[in-house]
Amino acid sequence: MQEIKAAIETLSPAERAELDRLLRESHPPLGPEVDSPELETELLKAIDGPYTPYSSEEFRQIGEQIMREHGRNEPGHSKGWVLQLPATE
Repeated sequence: MQEIKAAIETLSPAERAELDRLLRESHPPLGPEVDSPELETELLKAIDGPYTPYSSEEFRQIGEQIMREHGRNEPGHSKGWVLQLPATE
């Protein structure tokens, strides 16, 4: 991979633009509206990739913010919903 990067760095701006054009033509960007094997592969990579799961407290804060923004911050509001999460440790 380092060899490829080094070779690309030696290209002139015009040569890099041509390489970019050729790569885009041979592999068009994925469109999220279109199901394709390439999109599925990228989504599966994203699922398996590094991520940080939300803590209970983060979920609680997000839910409370949503309820405040939509005027449903009273527990048991009849027209809304109530956020019920396990107590934080």
